[in-house]
Amino acid sequence: MIDLLLIHGTVVTMDRNRRMIQDGAVAINGSRILDVDTSEKLIEKYEAKEIIDCSHHCILPGLIDVHGHGGHSMFKTIAMENLDFWMPIMTNTYKHFVTDDFWYYEGKLSALDRLKAGITTGVSVLGSMPRSDDPIFAINHAKAYAETGVREVVCTGPCNPPWPHLFSRWIDGKRITRDVTYEEVLNGAEAVIEALNHANEDRTRAFITPFVIVTSVEPSGPTSPAKLRKLTGHDLYQAKKIREIARKYNTRIHSDAFGGMIHLAVRDWENALLGPDVHLQHCRGISFDEAKVLAETGTNVSASPGFSQIHARTPIIELLELGTTVAISTDGTSPSTSFDMFQAMRKTQFIHQAAHRDEYCLPPGKLLEMVTIDAAKCIGWDDELGSLEIGKKADVITVNLQQPHLTPEFMHIHRLVYQATANDVEHVIVDGKIVMKGRNACSVDERKVLAEANEEAFSTIKRAGLEKYMQQTKYFWGHTRSYADGTNYNEEDWTSIVAKGDNQ
Repeated sequence: MIDLLLIHGTVVTMDRNRRMIQDGAVAINGSRILDVDTSEKLIEKYEAKEIIDCSHHCILPGLIDVHGHGGHSMFKTIAMENLDFWMPIMTNTYKHFVTDDFWYYEGKLSALDRLKAGITTGVSVLGSMPRSDDPIFAINHAKAYAETGVREVVCTGPCNPPWPHLFSRWIDGKRITRDVTYEEVLNGAEAVIEALNHANEDRTRAFITPFVIVTSVEPSGPTSPAKLRKLTGHDLYQAKKIREIARKYNTRIHSDAFGGMIHLAVRDWENALLGPDVHLQHCRGISFDEAKVLAETGTNVSASPGFSQIHARTPIIELLELGTTVAISTDGTSPSTSFDMFQAMRKTQFIHQAAHRDEYCLPPGKLLEMVTIDAAKCIGWDDELGSLEIGKKADVITVNLQQPHLTPEFMHIHRLVYQATANDVEHVIVDGKIVMKGRNACSVDERKVLAEANEEAFSTIKRAGLEKYMQQTKYFWGHTRSYADGTNYNEEDWTSIVAKGDNQ
């Protein structure tokens, strides 16, 4: 007798042949997919301890979000009235005003949010810039995901110079601030990888994650070619150390990259943070020469849709045509994005169709690949995840089609990509275990998770003095454009954070 049988659904396998099976079924035993075929054949072939009737549902692989941020779920929309200073405001908060417990409660909220969106594997970079001065932050976050039942790739590593950095830790309600050296954050990242990589029955993995692949240029956007001189000593040293850690623990490298960084990074022939074991998020504003480097080196790329793509686009179409593996990520969930990967697919399509002035770019099938099998390839887990195939891990979701916006039930891929939302996910199975059934989480008390997250968020906001970044400007209502002169904080506040940074 097998453990679980899903029957009478439209199975979207995402296998090599992209098979779709009408009135299909998936047989699961233990943590693996045992069989995928028609309902008639599998009902006759197997007896199961539990059977789920998936009539009027699509059955498909769990969605994979290859880039998001641990911590962000507590700070949705804060500081949105002036996005120019959002990064320093949030970085300062993560460095100095979050407790150890914050990472656990935020992890519970983040994991639950992803679970209910049909995301069975989520990548979490700790903070806005990764924080690794102590492994407890990542360990607490991973514990929360493990308890919720969602796979997590925990990503942490060094942020940018200068070094040493001031970081704060809260012990018994008291803030303790100290200088942390670059070597200490590397040691902290190693401790995270040693503790978490392949932990939780391999539902948890840990990647080494420097903030960006080249530290001496613009960290959050493209750098002008006129400013691309050479790699600094720290750039070379960081690449060498990151490579050493990745080899030591046989893990992968995840980082951000923007235009100009790849042009410089490839000059470091020995240790460049490029290649099949590397996954780069954003890649906005890269040149065609840089796109060719990514393709030639087999570097994996992910990109999330947003307004910043208007200023400097990720050349997704060009990268795909060059043979690069590209995944769609949410980059969720702060300041204004969600973990809804159905929305992410549609936004990605719209942005790049508009950029190319071609409404035939990125057809629905390709978009679905980019959040399933291609996403699994991006993080080096496609041997077990990303498709419904015999022997693979049983990470499966169902989408309820018996709703007005998803009816009539034909052209199922189109229906999923163009009309579905996260709230349409009905059942979620991870590693063969049912973790959401009928939209109810099975492994955690949802109300408790939300209550604890609310309490921790408000206490952190108060501790960090973020209330002033939650106020509406006088231009909020009745105006077509917002300005910062109507807020309760001013330019001096922001420039103080930017200038003092770690001294806050």
